[in-house]
Amino acid sequence: MADRKLDVTPQEPAEEIGGDTPAQPEEPATTPDPQPEGPATTPDPQPEGPAPFPPAGHRSERFDTFRPDGTRVTVTRDIDTGEQHVTEA
Repeated sequence: MADRKLDVTPQEPAEEIGGDTPAQPEEPATTPDPQPEGPATTPDPQPEGPAPFPPAGHRSERFDTFRPDGTRVTVTRDIDTGEQHVTEA
């Protein structure tokens, strides 16, 4: 590696940015023509009841049991997600 020489050829100086550049004329901002307003849209109505549990296609199990206070309940468990709902029987 001692035999290699560094290239010390003079290079052109870097150009300065900012001071000597001519000012670019700014183009006026154009705004699009406002669109005529059509009939007002209302949001889609929400479904009447909650989504079915478990969703269609999911495996589930349902069983009756008792809470610690003695209330009889039905447990519905979605086997695929592990989510469960407890309702009084």
